[in-house]
Amino acid sequence: MKRLLLSLFLMLCLTASTQTVFAQQKHGLLIPMGGGYSDVYAGFSAAAVANARNGQVKILVLPAPYSTNPISISGSERQTNIRDAEQRRFQIEEACKRAASPDLTCSAILIPVFTRDDASDPATLSLIPDDLSAVFILGGDQTVAMQALAGTPLEARLAELHQQGVIFAGTSAGGGMLSRTMLGGYNLNYAAENALFFGAPDVWNTEERHGLPFGLQNAVLDQHFYQRARFGRLLNAILLPDVPHLGVGVDAYTGVIVEDEVLRDVFGLYTVTILDAETYHAAESVKYIPLESGPFLLSARNVLVNLLSPGEARYDLKSRQHSLSAPAPKVERDFESLSLPDGAGALILAGDLSKKLSDNPVIRRFSELTGGENANLVLIAIGYPSERSANTNLEAYAKALPGRQTRIVALGDEPVQISPDVTGILVVGKDQSRVSVQALAPVRDAWLSGVPVLADNAATPLMGAFYSAHAPTPDDAEMAELATQKSFWQGKTEIRPGLGLVEITLEPQMLSDNRFGRWFSLAYNHPELLAVGLNQGAAVELHAAQRLVLGTNSIFVLDLRQAKLALGSNNGFVIANGLLDVFAPGEMLKPEKADVNAHFSPQPTPILPANTPTATATAISPTMTANTPLPSVTPETAPSTSAPVPFSFPWLAAGAILALLIAVGIGLRWRKREKQ
Repeated sequence: MKRLLLSLFLMLCLTASTQTVFAQQKHGLLIPMGGGYSDVYAGFSAAAVANARNGQVKILVLPAPYSTNPISISGSERQTNIRDAEQRRFQIEEACKRAASPDLTCSAILIPVFTRDDASDPATLSLIPDDLSAVFILGGDQTVAMQALAGTPLEARLAELHQQGVIFAGTSAGGGMLSRTMLGGYNLNYAAENALFFGAPDVWNTEERHGLPFGLQNAVLDQHFYQRARFGRLLNAILLPDVPHLGVGVDAYTGVIVEDEVLRDVFGLYTVTILDAETYHAAESVKYIPLESGPFLLSARNVLVNLLSPGEARYDLKSRQHSLSAPAPKVERDFESLSLPDGAGALILAGDLSKKLSDNPVIRRFSELTGGENANLVLIAIGYPSERSANTNLEAYAKALPGRQTRIVALGDEPVQISPDVTGILVVGKDQSRVSVQALAPVRDAWLSGVPVLADNAATPLMGAFYSAHAPTPDDAEMAELATQKSFWQGKTEIRPGLGLVEITLEPQMLSDNRFGRWFSLAYNHPELLAVGLNQGAAVELHAAQRLVLGTNSIFVLDLRQAKLALGSNNGFVIANGLLDVFAPGEMLKPEKADVNAHFSPQPTPILPANTPTATATAISPTMTANTPLPSVTPETAPSTSAPVPFSFPWLAAGAILALLIAVGIGLRWRKREKQ
């Protein structure tokens, strides 16, 4: 009897200590990678090797994003997916071997999961070893992958593995799955160029539609961030109610280690961006401004912008602090740099109006300022590859403007001739790398004497203090990478002095031509100046009486005047606590105080029609705001099943104790019977 009681006591102690060890065991790292394979294998492999178990590094390769349908795929698709995934499995295993020391063994295991049936098949789960070091999720379509995994035994098993310290990494779509709130893409009729309209991002944040449940809890992930101009999409998403108000954008060929919601040790080629709409209550104060045709544009103030590059910089998602500096409790700013000299004419700066010149609100406003039918205009084209192409574009603008007109094509450095009786000057440009600032000196002189000026597209940056001297983003993939991603490396953007009509920097076609790298370069190299990013269809009107946003799209203002700046080990930008404002048409350009203790009453979000058209509307009064309830439109959801309850160690312990007590009771009764 004493022996039995002693055994029971020892079992209880062992159970309690095992439960304590289990509870204290750290969850596995998360490693989101923005896209690509070869450039991120080394960073992933180093982490996997550091998590070796019993001298082995076992990596599970999950190809679910390869699938085109979560319910059923053809046999030929399955064979193709397995063949392609096998190539990645081999590469991952070889990368692991290169990173491992001689005393470690690397093996990568591919599990063929493409549908819900695969994820529910006990045979699939039997392929998963208990001593895994890491899971690598391949790229493809994160929405199909999560529809295949959600609520299945495999999802529950993956959660257990993460709790047991297994690393979870994913590239491209696989990286996007590593936040509980997941971006599925764009909704119908939306893309990068109109990503600032309400309803653009497809946010998965329900019990049925979500990312991996054990992924990031305090932020939303997006991948291929600058490669595919997804800044607007992520910003739009984190400003929504019931969504984490932090966004993490991981660029292609780049990865980051996430440990207990801390981003650290960026690896690969480029940057990781953190957008914070929580600290200064940007998500609470966001407004949705309706245009005449119905769509709603977002308007936001005081979004914190942080950048990480490879090196020592890190960011804590829980405390919302960059390692360079914590956000100030209060920040008060002014936009006095937008002021114009006394006697100067009105200045309209546009991001590209050429897509719709007829009945364009910006063109109408310029016509009003210059005399309408009685105007005497000079139309100037700069930065075009030929005189013919320049004249073709001038013809389109000429048709949209009334009044008498003189056309000038500026192909060299020779100053243009401006008649003293002109009532307005229009300057349009094609390629910022081809323009000559000297040729436009007479434009500045006429403007200072009171003549209104409208600058559009590549002509707009010249009106600021400095401009990026680069051509439109090319179609060639390698050249596009140089323009959109390597421009986040210091020195990769050529910056030249502008005409200096206004002491800011300007970049047009932000979303439509993916100019974010140039915009950040201007801001980083001249942090004392506001960096204004103009989207296609948007414009700013500056004169003595007002600073007003015009057109059919929003504009960005990036303010690094109080930010902390550094460079990563790759010479990439590191930024702590930049401030971003987004202004919609009809709004005045003025900052609002940033205050961590501010209180706002959130504005109800608009209701979307069943099919939201692409926006082509004109500006509205700045006092107009949405006052309609939360939208009820939801994209099609995947079929779901009831999620099984994961196998839990505490229940196992309780069962074992109960079984032991029963056994002891039976044993006592048996010993009593023997004695009788």
